[in-house]
Amino acid sequence: MPSTNSTEHLALNQWLGTDKPKMADFNADNLKLDAAMGNHLADAVSHLTENERNVWNHAVPLIGTYTGDGSSSRLIELGFQPAFGIIFAVSQNIVQTIGSSGNMAVYSAFVSTQGASQGVFMEETGITVLSSEQAVYNRVAHLNDDGTVYVYLMFR
Repeated sequence: MPSTNSTEHLALNQWLGTDKPKMADFNADNLKLDAAMGNHLADAVSHLTENERNVWNHAVPLIGTYTGDGSSSRLIELGFQPAFGIIFAVSQNIVQTIGSSGNMAVYSAFVSTQGASQGVFMEETGITVLSSEQAVYNRVAHLNDDGTVYVYLMFR
């Protein structure tokens, strides 16, 4: 005999102590569950495809830091080639004037597959940052100064 009560969504049996369940009642509930789960799992609108999942997973930016070692050129390994990124020195102005020379010390940069700011280059597995004392177009790259902490935000 079916149960006195049933669940709200699938109308599965909810037996009371006085009910006398039969094998057919259990089998009917199993068929309802199988049909509901099968329909849900086959519903492509409710689930991400593998391609959609990859897009979502790669949309998350990578945020990290590195401490400058003072070398003129340094590869920062990311494990991928970023499509776009931002680098800046912690506790530094983005750009600062250097004395009365008219030169600017640059402590930040943008990088993309279309081009980059002075002092950073796109690599297959990361970025190369530069530090120099030599001005180029009145700008001096300071993206790897010894002991300076830098933050990067990279998008795949």
